[in-house]
Amino acid sequence: MAASVRYEVFPVNYDARTNTSEEERAAFIQWLTDQTVAQLQAARGDAAAIHSAVKTYVKHALDANLPFEDIEEVLGINEPCIMDLAELSEADEEAVVDAFEDLCNA
Repeated sequence: MAASVRYEVFPVNYDARTNTSEEERAAFIQWLTDQTVAQLQAARGDAAAIHSAVKTYVKHALDANLPFEDIEEVLGINEPCIMDLAELSEADEEAVVDAFEDLCNA
């Protein structure tokens, strides 16, 4: 049985367009989720810090060439999604959505 892939630091070489390994894709998504959850939890109550965390999430996802639908689903649609895992207040969840919409419309 092959060892599972787990990223502890930003996997700079991961590219969703060329990497067909489901295991590596799952590891990248898990790393991205863990990093974003930690940043959002640290940013609770601070809309500017929340915006920065969402911007970092989107940047890493785009750098890895994840499809937009995946970026959106991991942030707020999949179960469990990043917003659920971060256990944010309703106001902070609204700040995440606002930040994501701002970045998508920029």
